[in-house]
Amino acid sequence: MFFAKLGSSFGVLLILVHLADGFKNQTTARFLVEEEDALLTVPQLIRKYGYQVQEHQVETPDGYLLGMYRIIPRRPSRKHPVFMMHSLFSSCSDWVLIGRQHGLAYLLSNLGYDVWMGNARGTRYSRKHKLLSTKNPTFWDFSFHEIGFYDVTSLIDYVLDQTAASKLHYVGFSQGAMTAFVALSSRPEYNDKIIQLHALSPAVYMYRSLSSFLRLLSVSYRQLAQVFIKAGQYEIIPNFEQQYFLFRWLCPAPAQTLCRSVIYDIVGANPDQLDVRMLRIFFGHFPAGASLKQVGHYAQIIRDGLFRQVDYEDPVLNRAAYGGYGEVPRYNLSQVTAPVRTYFGYNDNTVNYLNVLQLEQEVPNVIGSYPVPDKRFSHIDFILANSVREVLYEEIVRNIEGSDGRNYH
Repeated sequence: MFFAKLGSSFGVLLILVHLADGFKNQTTARFLVEEEDALLTVPQLIRKYGYQVQEHQVETPDGYLLGMYRIIPRRPSRKHPVFMMHSLFSSCSDWVLIGRQHGLAYLLSNLGYDVWMGNARGTRYSRKHKLLSTKNPTFWDFSFHEIGFYDVTSLIDYVLDQTAASKLHYVGFSQGAMTAFVALSSRPEYNDKIIQLHALSPAVYMYRSLSSFLRLLSVSYRQLAQVFIKAGQYEIIPNFEQQYFLFRWLCPAPAQTLCRSVIYDIVGANPDQLDVRMLRIFFGHFPAGASLKQVGHYAQIIRDGLFRQVDYEDPVLNRAAYGGYGEVPRYNLSQVTAPVRTYFGYNDNTVNYLNVLQLEQEVPNVIGSYPVPDKRFSHIDFILANSVREVLYEEIVRNIEGSDGRNYH
């Protein structure tokens, strides 16, 4: 609520600022996008750039109603569907924001793939529940475990049911990749539904993170959580109507000093690849919301170096949640038998490449490990880099094309 009220109070001033800039028709030098894209929803973006989109709602076993968007391929084919899952604090805008000539979802759709983009509970497009309001603290009582265990599996089943396919291609970035490992290790029957898991900077192990901000979060989360709980807030930085204008005011171009300083610490600095206007557009869509408990779960895996379920840090609570002596279960990565391809950057401050290499040693069926050739490639570059199509997405597309055996049923 704080960010929403702050953004609203600056709204009139900032609208005048963007009108003075000739807001609507300015495009980036690299990407075929416009500044107004910051204010559009994902379905509006897809339609604007000439693609057909369907809006779906998927119910999870615990009652969450998830938004999922389907890009109808321009050239229908019998290729297997592609399911895509986004990163922490983000949404499926990850896959379309940089426009029709570069966005991975568009590249796949252009080749005839039926592209489905999921949104995790609590994010901008998945803020509904059969019984609970977002004002109810119980709505926010989830971590990335529930996203993997319930959301990912429900979304996979829905795609397969709607398309009558027996398997799909899975593409996940950061949390979207990590929650696939949660799903496949906790519910191993889903391995048979995945042709290949394309794990882009998978946030499974994060304890080697070079980010000062993330390290500080990992040790100070308890104090931060108490502040939020006392204020009755169980959601962290949701998407709000005026956020584009707020971030534009906080981080004026061309230097964007405050925003870039924070971003470079968290994700790694690669300034030549981060377009000024593209970053502004990005802040119209990011952040998109997360739960306090979810962020706390991240703080634990950064601090403890263990890929496991939530540690309630109280023997009584742990016993109630997990039974027995209250030992916190670790995710058994040996159960992830689907073919896995990893993609990583050497300058990724969020998910250090050594953490990805560790993951590869613990997963039994890694069939590809791709270091992005740009040695300065950072975490945010996986979705926003000027050269992301050439250095990464074309490799992913080749791998998907090479693995799609067309045995649809």
